[in-house]
Amino acid sequence: MFTILFIVCIVLVIFILKYVFGNSGSNPFAKDCREPVKKKVYDEKVKNKVLKQGFVASKVPDNLDAVIIGSGIGGLGLAVMLAKVGKKVLVLEQHDRAGGCCHTFTEKGFEFDVGIHYIGDLLGHTPFRCMLDQMSNGQLQWEPLENAYDHVILGPLENRRSYPICSGSTRFPEELKKRFPGEEKAIDDYMRLVKKTEFGIWLLLLLKLCPLPLAKFLIHTGLVKHLSSFFKMAPRSLTDVVNKLTENKDLRAVFTYIFGTY
Repeated sequence: MFTILFIVCIVLVIFILKYVFGNSGSNPFAKDCREPVKKKVYDEKVKNKVLKQGFVASKVPDNLDAVIIGSGIGGLGLAVMLAKVGKKVLVLEQHDRAGGCCHTFTEKGFEFDVGIHYIGDLLGHTPFRCMLDQMSNGQLQWEPLENAYDHVILGPLENRRSYPICSGSTRFPEELKKRFPGEEKAIDDYMRLVKKTEFGIWLLLLLKLCPLPLAKFLIHTGLVKHLSSFFKMAPRSLTDVVNKLTENKDLRAVFTYIFGTY
């Protein structure tokens, strides 16, 4: 059985690579697009000329190659990559400014970001950092957050418990074990499930690159469940998973504090 699955995996990877890279065309990563960092712009009026461009039909060019609905980080990223290979792209946004979770807002003199703090793995020459540098011509600068970067706070004022959330694949479980003695096995099992499912999600991305008939075949025959643990875990709720790991309600809450990601 495992031999058959291994052969299917190899054939699938070869087929996808041939399908995706077989056609000749422009490559947005063919050359290094990084430039010296330009002076930051803080003037709201100057920024709004770029971020708040109201829709006017006369501004829409002819012979568009693509229309992208939504100017979040995904829509803007896709538009940039298409533009870099010479495509004419129109990005439409129903909000009064572009950016999605890249927005910032000001409250009582302090500026807050909406979702940028959620982005990680940007220190050093990681693939994600290289991709963003290429898309932004090297103009995005990043600062690491403090560690712990988040706190889960539970309970009423008279019995408040605070659990720090630390970055790092080793420090995070180590800190949890310090605060939940006796729950070492549950924490290790939790980390194992997260890593196993995280690794398995790559097949979901490969499926999106497959021709639709092949993707449907793999799904309807159930082969995807044997190729990736992600598809075994996906039908389960996070509550069901963590409740089977521990009876400690605080630890369950810490496990699920960032549940939208899972």
